[in-house]
Amino acid sequence: MNKWTTDNMGSQIGRTALITGGTSGVGLEVARELARHGARVIICAEDVTEGEKAIANIHSGMKGAFVSYEQVDFADLNSIKYFCEKVKVEYEEIHLLINDLDVHPSPKRIKSAQGHELVFAKNYFAHFSITAQLFSLLENASDGRIIFQSAVEHKFGVLDFFDLDATLFYDPQKAYSQSKLAVQIFARELDRRLRLTNLHIKSIPVHVGGVHTPVLSKLINYAFGQSPGQAALSTLFAATSIDAQSGHYYGPDGFAGRGIPHEVDCAEQAKSIYTAERLWDVSETMTGIEFTLRDMSNVLPFQMRGSIRPETFI
Repeated sequence: MNKWTTDNMGSQIGRTALITGGTSGVGLEVARELARHGARVIICAEDVTEGEKAIANIHSGMKGAFVSYEQVDFADLNSIKYFCEKVKVEYEEIHLLINDLDVHPSPKRIKSAQGHELVFAKNYFAHFSITAQLFSLLENASDGRIIFQSAVEHKFGVLDFFDLDATLFYDPQKAYSQSKLAVQIFARELDRRLRLTNLHIKSIPVHVGGVHTPVLSKLINYAFGQSPGQAALSTLFAATSIDAQSGHYYGPDGFAGRGIPHEVDCAEQAKSIYTAERLWDVSETMTGIEFTLRDMSNVLPFQMRGSIRPETFI
């Protein structure tokens, strides 16, 4: 893969992108670049003030940008349901669903509105729910793509099916790693199931590497971080490049989480189909949302929108 930058994105005019957690950092940079290339961008996040600031931030550099904000509480499945119903009323199709929200754990266990462990609820259950409920809008679009933000930490994760909500034992790092492993597994399993249909949708996990943050020292930021704009490249590559393949995992190619997007390998524990099927079933049970892909293998070509590039599930 040659060096990829935002100059390689091409026009996104006519495409609609929905981004979770896009009010700051990497998510805001993804929203900005998609808007700069002509996409209609919907930023959804929890804080109304932060959402309005993000919109103003983008508009300050692009007066005509098509960007809007929707409020949703990612810790409440009822709020997510209301949000998804609202989006389905207002939009006929979504081309890009970018599940960018990334919540880091607190020292003590916190519960979501439904009583689930908060990190797992926001990083995984929220995105499972949004993907399932907005999937019909992706079916209506040509070249639909779903991007999931995993993390290097997924390699240290273990899915504890006996205690996913950490009611018996809570460890902050364990909770975060488990949530990112679940995201990775779900993205790959969604890709596997899509390949059994003729749906023209890609499911792509990414990680953004190290990112400069105000809370870290200048020395640590210099040694291990990169700017949010640089970190956003992996997500933008997966969302827009013709070379981005469904089910493949992309991240920075350089030292300490820096560099340009390239394909990386995921953890071995993310490759088990048995684990993936079990996670899918458990997710449906714990969220109360049935996510069944419509099999279009018997639909005649003239009834379909878009086409499929044959790819191998790895």
